[in-house]
Amino acid sequence: MDLTPLDIRNQKFGKKVNGFDPAEVQAFLNQVATTFEGLLDERADLLKTINNDKKNLDEFRQIEKNLSDAAVLMSRALDDVKTRANKEADVIIAEAKSKAEQETATIKNQAMDLRREIDSLRQLRTNYFARLRSLMRAQEDMLSDMEKEDSERR
Repeated sequence: MDLTPLDIRNQKFGKKVNGFDPAEVQAFLNQVATTFEGLLDERADLLKTINNDKKNLDEFRQIEKNLSDAAVLMSRALDDVKTRANKEADVIIAEAKSKAEQETATIKNQAMDLRREIDSLRQLRTNYFARLRSLMRAQEDMLSDMEKEDSERR
């Protein structure tokens, strides 16, 4: 059973001869009860503070947990974004390589076509020069024949 300030104030002692002065004892008991009441009030206030601190601590722990969860989610989201960005970059690079290979093949084909055309034109030029020489020789021969005939007629 706990002792209360009221118990202290209401405590009665038996009277003896040549004992303590009852008024002084009662005054002291009142002083002890008042001090005890103050200590009990202070204890109650401290318990309220402890309970409030516990609630605040629980709230802070919940906030910490929420922040930790948010940090984990953000980290996962960043990892996902990074992974998607890397995949997109890989796709873009692959497409660029494919396009470059296609363009390279197209340019090589065009270059081969141009080489063939140049070879064909060179062959035509060679043939043209040969025909022109042949024609010029024929013309020269014809002129020579004409000069012979003309000199024979004279």
